[in-house]
Amino acid sequence: MDQIDLALRGGAIALLLLLAGLMWRAPIDREGRMSILAVAVTESAFLLVHGPTGTELPAALAAQLSMLASAMPLAVTWLLLTIFLDPPLARWPWLAAAGVVSGALLVTEWTGASPVICGVLSMILFAGLFGLALWSAREDLVECRCEARPGFAAAIAGYGLFATGAQVVGGVDPATPWFALVQSGGTLALALAFAAWILRPDATRWPGIAAAGAEAPRPPHPAAPSGEDAALIARIEAAMEAGIWREEGLTIGALAARLAVPEHRLRRAINRGLGHRNFSSFINRARIEAAQAALADPAQMGRTVLEIAYETGFASLGPFNRAFRAETGQSPTEFRRAALDGPAQADPSKAAPIPAKLH
Repeated sequence: MDQIDLALRGGAIALLLLLAGLMWRAPIDREGRMSILAVAVTESAFLLVHGPTGTELPAALAAQLSMLASAMPLAVTWLLLTIFLDPPLARWPWLAAAGVVSGALLVTEWTGASPVICGVLSMILFAGLFGLALWSAREDLVECRCEARPGFAAAIAGYGLFATGAQVVGGVDPATPWFALVQSGGTLALALAFAAWILRPDATRWPGIAAAGAEAPRPPHPAAPSGEDAALIARIEAAMEAGIWREEGLTIGALAARLAVPEHRLRRAINRGLGHRNFSSFINRARIEAAQAALADPAQMGRTVLEIAYETGFASLGPFNRAFRAETGQSPTEFRRAALDGPAQADPSKAAPIPAKLH
C-alpha cells in the first residue's frame, strides 16, 4: 500500500507543478497564476511531509516543508476567491480567516498540540467557502464558472471537510495507510479535474479566469450577435436606458422575469454581448454614472449623498460608498469636492467618467 500511496503522491506533485508551469504561460492575469502556483507549492509540500517519505527527509528540510504546507488553507482560499469571486464582494475577510487557520496549523506543527481546534477551524473555513461559492453564483454571468462552480466547490470543500473531520470527529490517525491513500488519491483526482477544466481548448472559457477579481469593460469591437441574442441585447439596453437599474434590490431573476426570457440566456447576453462578468457590477455601473452626474451638478449641492444613493437604487449608504469607491477610486464626498472645485463645476456633463478596469 505504501508503494501505491507513493506513486499517487508523486503523480499529484508532478501534475500540480506542471499545471502551475502551464498556467504561467496562459492568457490569465498575474493573480490567477500566483494563486495556482501557491496551491501547487503548498499542496506538494503537504504531500511530501505527510507521505511515506516524510520520515526520511532531513529535519531542516522537513521543517521548511511543514511551514509551506501549513499555508495550504490560505492558498486554496486565494485560488477559490480569485476564480469565483468578483467585486464588489470583499475578499479580505475570507483571506484573514484562512490566515488564522494556516497560523493554527503552523502552531500545531511546531508545538505538537492537539489538532482538534485546528481541525474545527479548517472545517468551518471549508464549509464557509463552499457556501460562498454557491451563494455568489446568484450574480455570476460567466457561463463556464456557473457550470463548474457547484462541482468544483463541492469537491474542494468535501475533500477538505473529510480530511479534517475524519481526524477531529473520528479520531483517525493521519499516519494510517488507508487515510494516507485517500489523501494522495483525492489530491490527484482534484488536480486532474481542475487541469481538465482550466486547460480546455475553448477560448470562450478563458474570460472566466483571465479577468479574475475584476470587472471587464465592454469590448470595443464585440462580435456581432445574431438573431435572438441581438434582439435580447437591444431589449436589455432599452430597459437600462428606461431606468430599470433604479429599482432597489434588482436581481438577475427579476430582470429575466421582466424581459420574459430564461435566466441563463440573460446571463449569457450580458456577459458575451455587453462584456460584464457580474450582475451587481453591471447594474452598479449605471447607478454610479448617474450618481456622478448628480454629485458634480452645482444645482444639486444641497442634496445629501444619502439622498443621491437612494435615488440611484441603493438601499443604504454603506453599499453605495463601497460600490462608488470600487468604480471610481474615490468616495462620493471626495468625488463631489473634486468635481465642484475643478473644471467640471461649470458643466456637470463633464463629470469624470468611470475608469475602465483592465484585466
